[in-house]
Amino acid sequence: MAQPNLNPRGESVLRTLIETYLEEGEPVGSRLLAKRYPESLSSATIRSVLSDLEDESLVAQPHTSAGRIPTERAYRYYVDRWLKGMPPDPEVEGRLSSTFEGLDMDPETWARHASRTLAEVMGGVCVALPMALTQSRLVRLEFVSVGPGRLVAIWVGSLGEVEHRLMENFWNHSQEVLTELGNYATAQFAGLTLAEMRSRLLDALRVGVQEGESIRLRLQELAARWPEDPAVDDPPVLVSGLGQLGGLPEFEDVVRFRDLVAAFEEHGRLARLLNAFAGRASEEVQLLLGTENPYFETWPLATAVRTVALGPAGFVTFALVGPLRMDYRRVMGGLQWWSRQVHRRRSRP
Repeated sequence: MAQPNLNPRGESVLRTLIETYLEEGEPVGSRLLAKRYPESLSSATIRSVLSDLEDESLVAQPHTSAGRIPTERAYRYYVDRWLKGMPPDPEVEGRLSSTFEGLDMDPETWARHASRTLAEVMGGVCVALPMALTQSRLVRLEFVSVGPGRLVAIWVGSLGEVEHRLMENFWNHSQEVLTELGNYATAQFAGLTLAEMRSRLLDALRVGVQEGESIRLRLQELAARWPEDPAVDDPPVLVSGLGQLGGLPEFEDVVRFRDLVAAFEEHGRLARLLNAFAGRASEEVQLLLGTENPYFETWPLATAVRTVALGPAGFVTFALVGPLRMDYRRVMGGLQWWSRQVHRRRSRP
């Protein structure tokens, strides 16, 4: 959809309407908008601007006699143009900081604790998916000699994590050869998981691929001896704070709320959501509005997704889900601050 064509006054009225609606939670009429608007405008002028905004599909009128509410398109315009995350206040910092305890636990135990806290402090529902690093995809692979008969394999993954594996160097490959092997693996297998890379190499060995045979054979030998991760069951999807949505005006209807609860009980759907955005969310918070979220596109929901790496233990992807009438500055600022603190603490020696 093309960007809205707004003049400065239209932008200013739209921003005032959105911020008023986020605060009040009720459709905004022209009289209230005139009071909140920073300049002196007549109600007639505001109604004219609102009509233009409606033509741009930026505001809607729930009932004939009601005020206006922002549309999904308006929220996206607001977020892209004006949103700046608000740093958490000391009280919120203190409550979020309680999640830093237990970072050395296994990912599932810590994710359960962290998701409950995020739901309570940020509001709405928090969905968490702890995953082992075997789900990470290769960005760069390096091999470094660490003395006679030993080497370290360094896996740089798509979620920003760096994993080291100590291995035996039975073949006493020189550092020059190890560097060549790492460069070749990076060029050939970027985007694959470790399991997929090993499978590809072993398949190549079975069919006797000739191209780059010397390099391939050496990589196949390394892949065959790569230390295996202990087998783990499929990780659970953790859902916290679902009851909080029931108290919001958007979900006062019992049938509507029951349908929403049923949607959150489809853990396979939730896992696909978190997996789909885990990579991008490892770099910065991803914000999905309404139909932008293919897994909840029929609901008026906003979803903020963030992935945090826990070192060799794995990583956890979190999704904070609330109504489109979300306090974006507070949620985005709090989640950005919290995830940076987690990364900082996990990267300490």
